[in-house]
Amino acid sequence: MTSGSMLLIVNPAARHGETGPLVPAIEQLLQCVEYDLRLTEHTGHAAQIAREASSYDTIVAVGGDGTVHEVLNGIMSRPEHDRPALGLIPTGSGNDTRRTLGVPEDIAEATLAVVSGRRRRFDVGVCNGVYFNNSFAAGLDARVTAKAVEYKATTKRSGLWLYFTALIHVLLNELYPHHVRITWDGSETEEADLLIVAATIGATYGGGFKITPDAVPDDGLLEVCTIDPLSLPQALLRLPFVIIGKHTGMKVVHMSRRRSVLIESDEPMPAQIDGEVLVERRFEISILPEAVECIVPAER
Repeated sequence: MTSGSMLLIVNPAARHGETGPLVPAIEQLLQCVEYDLRLTEHTGHAAQIAREASSYDTIVAVGGDGTVHEVLNGIMSRPEHDRPALGLIPTGSGNDTRRTLGVPEDIAEATLAVVSGRRRRFDVGVCNGVYFNNSFAAGLDARVTAKAVEYKATTKRSGLWLYFTALIHVLLNELYPHHVRITWDGSETEEADLLIVAATIGATYGGGFKITPDAVPDDGLLEVCTIDPLSLPQALLRLPFVIIGKHTGMKVVHMSRRRSVLIESDEPMPAQIDGEVLVERRFEISILPEAVECIVPAER
């Protein structure tokens, strides 16, 4: 290990433990670059390492969306003048953040992009004090995420197939809406029964579902999608259109761009932040425009 301005935080357990064996290949690609490397040992460790690391110009998350989420929170917990740039080598199951940042799917190309790429500022979301780099969703989507976590451990599936099978299970067994009060941008409040409330920075979640296909990750706005209650036949009919992002014009789908969203429910409601599941009665979501600097591939 050599000292340098770049720190790689590697989650060896990412993608069913396949990331650990990739480390020698990544190190080979970085042999002409000075860097340090740390392996995570438990949940929350990546955030701790990123928060406590000093004298680094760039911190690179090597893993999936959960690893990036932790590294981002570690970086954002530091003083604004002392926040390193965020890099990504995507080795996880969903890798939606790499789509948002435009990072190549190929591990070798992504590794080289960390070295030769350029810097670009992206928006950061906040929900109940937790930062997110890609997406927040409450309702049915959170139940899908929880089932995907289970399937990930029991079936070793990954990517879009993992979330698709989890979604089918939830549609067949847990298809119900939530009654919520939503306050938009701190002013207008409405009550509604909703199946899904998603507020995103990137266009996809769940390994590639294009829930907000027109999202712009540096426009200072959350791309919001809400979906009204649906019967099982209605949901199954619309599912293919949601996968490819062709659902936004449907009557049951409502799209908007917001700076903040407050969601309140009398009953505990499941939600997911970058794939991490939580259950609350109140979700306060807002956007921090261009709050993090990221390493993206150089323009061709």
